[in-house]
Amino acid sequence: MSIIELLKIEFMKVKRSMILPLLLIPPILVVVSGVFSISMYMTPEYTNAWSAMFIQSALLFGYYLLPFSMVVVCVMIANRETKNNGILKMLALPISKGKLALTKFFVLLSFLAIQLLIFSLSFVIAGFIATKIMNVTESIPVLYLLTWTLKLFTTMIPAISCMWAITILFEKPMLSMGLNLLLIIPG
Repeated sequence: MSIIELLKIEFMKVKRSMILPLLLIPPILVVVSGVFSISMYMTPEYTNAWSAMFIQSALLFGYYLLPFSMVVVCVMIANRETKNNGILKMLALPISKGKLALTKFFVLLSFLAIQLLIFSLSFVIAGFIATKIMNVTESIPVLYLLTWTLKLFTTMIPAISCMWAITILFEKPMLSMGLNLLLIIPG
């Protein structure tokens, strides 16, 4: 089996889980609260309104909510595989263990990309509404938003690698979640 076929199988498994709705909650929650809290301080003469709104929203999201939600996603994926001995059934197939592990990591990276896409889109929508309400005439800095979103994605790759390794090493969901959260909170 190729990695593409394995990815199709993994995404078919995800369709019946609550992972995708879970990915919607943190970005929308933080963007709406961040943009509307800072929009109260904006005036029509305000410069760099988009940058200020992005920083307000991205601080909480990037430091806490994104890692927390990715820990939950890691545990949900691992729990789905260990439930009903699903991983044993997958390993019984003529599939390389390395390909299977790489596929699951690609699935995690795609969930990270989906969550950052939701964050960016909800930020643009909420920011557009806030700037229209406050009569700020600054245009949307698309390159600025894309640059920082890509930087956030890139910096989360090693964190997701560690989260996934801890989740796989410790099979008990509460133990792996607790260890991952213990690493996130001091950060």
